Amino acid sequence: MLQAKRTKLANQEYELTEDGRALTTFSLPRGRIGARFTLNGVDYLVRTHRFSGVYELLDGEGNAVAATDRVRRDWHMTCSGRTVPFRRTAAAGREHTMIGDDGEPAGTIHCSGHVHSEATADLPGLELVLQVFALVVVLLRRRRKRAAAGVRGASLAGG
Repeated sequence: MLQAKRTKLANQEYELTEDGRALTTFSLPRGRIGARFTLNGVDYLVRTHRFSGVYELLDGEGNAVAATDRVRRDWHMTCSGRTVPFRRTAAAGREHTMIGDDGEPAGTIHCSGHVHSEATADLPGLELVLQVFALVVVLLRRRRKRAAAGVRGASLAGG
């Protein structure tokens, strides 16, 4: 199981572990589109397409490894000719369930902690880099939704 725990609040830096073993760190800095991480000596970039809501995982050479369609209640991750469906199963995007080939839940990504400072992913059957990608996508999507809610709140308050 993967666990992402926020280590620095200001720039949303996370430490990622697998069953207690440190894997990598990544940050979701404000104003940036995406996140970077290194896994097993390979650099990766999770790129956000701001207006379409699509996310891509690129390797260090800029090759697409995986991508999502628009992340909403139901969304899909495509990788190596395989499509993996996900569904948001809890309010406020706190939980996303990976759907197996039989249509039954096969894994979960769950956000918790104070100000959603922790997230776990239990996604059996996916390569480790794809598990990290799915977890980062959910965290990026939550950040985007919180920012949009803040803008709406300020405009409604006349600010």
